[in-house]
Amino acid sequence: MSNQVYNTVATLVSLKTTKYSVLGLITLYLLKKLKERSRRNKIQSLYALRIEAAQRERDEIIEWARKESKLVKDEERIRIESMNFMQLRDALQSGEVTAESVIRVYFGLAIEAHEKTNCLTNIIKESLKDAREMDKKAKDPSFKKPPLFGLAISIKEANELAGHRNTWGLAKLVDNYPSEDSYNIMKLRQDGMIPFCQTNVPTTCMTYMTSNSIYGTTTNPHNSSRTCGGSSGGEGALIGFHGSLIGMGSDIGGSIRIPSSYSGCCGFKPSSTRFSTLQLKEPVPMRPINMPTEGPLAQDPHAIVAIMRSIWSDQFMSNADPFSVPIDFREDLFKEEKKYRIGYYTTDGYIDPLPGNQRVVNEAAELLRKKGHELVPFSMEDIVSEMARGMFSTISSDGGERQVKLLEDEPLCHLMSPLRNYAEMPLWRKKLIGWYCKIVGDKTSADAIHARCDR
Repeated sequence: MSNQVYNTVATLVSLKTTKYSVLGLITLYLLKKLKERSRRNKIQSLYALRIEAAQRERDEIIEWARKESKLVKDEERIRIESMNFMQLRDALQSGEVTAESVIRVYFGLAIEAHEKTNCLTNIIKESLKDAREMDKKAKDPSFKKPPLFGLAISIKEANELAGHRNTWGLAKLVDNYPSEDSYNIMKLRQDGMIPFCQTNVPTTCMTYMTSNSIYGTTTNPHNSSRTCGGSSGGEGALIGFHGSLIGMGSDIGGSIRIPSSYSGCCGFKPSSTRFSTLQLKEPVPMRPINMPTEGPLAQDPHAIVAIMRSIWSDQFMSNADPFSVPIDFREDLFKEEKKYRIGYYTTDGYIDPLPGNQRVVNEAAELLRKKGHELVPFSMEDIVSEMARGMFSTISSDGGERQVKLLEDEPLCHLMSPLRNYAEMPLWRKKLIGWYCKIVGDKTSADAIHARCDR
């Protein structure tokens, strides 16, 4: 056989082999995807049964609480509903109202908020029993009421509460029941507060809106077409609708502050080492660079001051958690007549706030000046952009592996599916999107994406 004929035959064989090799690879890829889909469908079918059970339990407990709330006399209900946090605290201390009546009234108010916003994941049935026991103790003349005696408090579902679901909006964690309260909730119980409900969160608590496949989407209490924010969105919606006087959320990048501002209530993120963080899960790598913390949301700032004063009244937190600093509430720094030197800014130089937000900061600064405080404007320069880049690099230090694992096989709703799409995206594609954002002038998004791609 001449070399020319041999080369021709070899070329034809090579093309045919290549053709079948490519077809074979495509077939193997498709078979792999079909197998993955079949496995995911089986797992999601199991999750669907668990989700259905969780939803049914929620509906049943809400109906139970609805009946209990109607057992309060109208006159007493109206009196309790009209009280702010400080007034209710004083009424409970004096015995003007009972803890049991307060819990029943707030069952009803929380249900009203839920019907408007879908903010609840659970009503805590034993809260009524706890209230009765407190009232029974209060009849003993020798009993000294704790400072927050009988006050109802709502709890973000991601904060650990003994014997109650702690899912973080993930179907795979529907059967996750903590064995004990977080140290912060332990302290609140010690001071007399009664957790009476749990509120909704977004999947993994990593977005600024609140939706998950278990309990659905929570909406804004003032406009159902708008979001309530996140990740403490259920708390913001509940309190913004006046379904709770005060609640406990958690925050790392705005998860208390954002829903508070969206829903029209007050929120406070303590410094991370002032509250215990031992029982707060990490959906992505965080500690010790990015530190989450629990913190309160409330209808007014006086409630927040009262609860922080009580929590920091002793060394309970630092004794339970060695990473919590042993500093009491500084009464010497919290005086009406004390004058402060306060720094403020209207933009951090990274993301410019809307004009309305800047106006509110300037108005607040002017009000503080009139109170005699010294207000000093300052610039953040490049600090925020560098901090943001560091934060995004930290939470993606494992290449997104933890988030991919958390979201694997999750039956995500349409609002949350982009989380998995981005988490599973190949690194080269993420970088490509980052370069595209940079080309079109969106430097903020480009920096955030490229920081997440750094290993």
